[in-house]
Amino acid sequence: MTIQDLKYITPLDIQAAYLNVTSSEMYAEAKEFNRHMYDMQRKRWRFMRDFWVMVIFNVIMLALGIITAPSSFTSLLFYISGGRGPLGFTTGGNMFVTLFPVPIYIFLFVWLILIRKIYDSRLVLVISLMLFPVNYGFIGLTIANVILIGAMNKVDNEIKDEVGYPHFAELALSYIRDEENAEDGGMESCSEDETTDDLISERRENPFDKYRTRWADGEGLLRDSDIADALDYTE
Repeated sequence: MTIQDLKYITPLDIQAAYLNVTSSEMYAEAKEFNRHMYDMQRKRWRFMRDFWVMVIFNVIMLALGIITAPSSFTSLLFYISGGRGPLGFTTGGNMFVTLFPVPIYIFLFVWLILIRKIYDSRLVLVISLMLFPVNYGFIGLTIANVILIGAMNKVDNEIKDEVGYPHFAELALSYIRDEENAEDGGMESCSEDETTDDLISERRENPFDKYRTRWADGEGLLRDSDIADALDYTE
């Protein structure tokens, strides 16, 4: 759904997330719009789920990879820098050389993906492979990044051209008629409505009506003044 598909809803209405409905056609379009926004929200939720899974997975894997890097069996750079031996029993090695690609990867990941929002699988593959010499276990991080970025990019391509992107807020609807519609008969006065059963039931009956004698001219034998006097007397 694009803004060109909408007849009654304007960009200002979408920005305010509010619409005053003045016709049945506008109401139908608003209900369809809100249904579409709900579907888009579900897709956006899938995107955000994959996004945060990728971020959290990167944080965990980076922490584990850095801890297990000082070993010639887990890190190519550690071996190149002169380190030998298994984890915890190593000799030699240079940790600065071993971990040098890590801050570069973090900077590129934050700048290109989190800030620039470039969801390109090939780009993520290239920057993730930078970590492979640091720790062989980062090959799992590379595969996960490519899969998650691919899923995010697919969803983003589906929703980025939709009206309401990126928040897809539903419209709050009201039904306040304006003065123009009132002049056209859009608003009806309560006095013009037919008397309802509820109003009839709430109407009080005059207890002296049964004592009246009806004449042809509509006058009663018992006058209103007589009724008032009788009420004053009884009180």
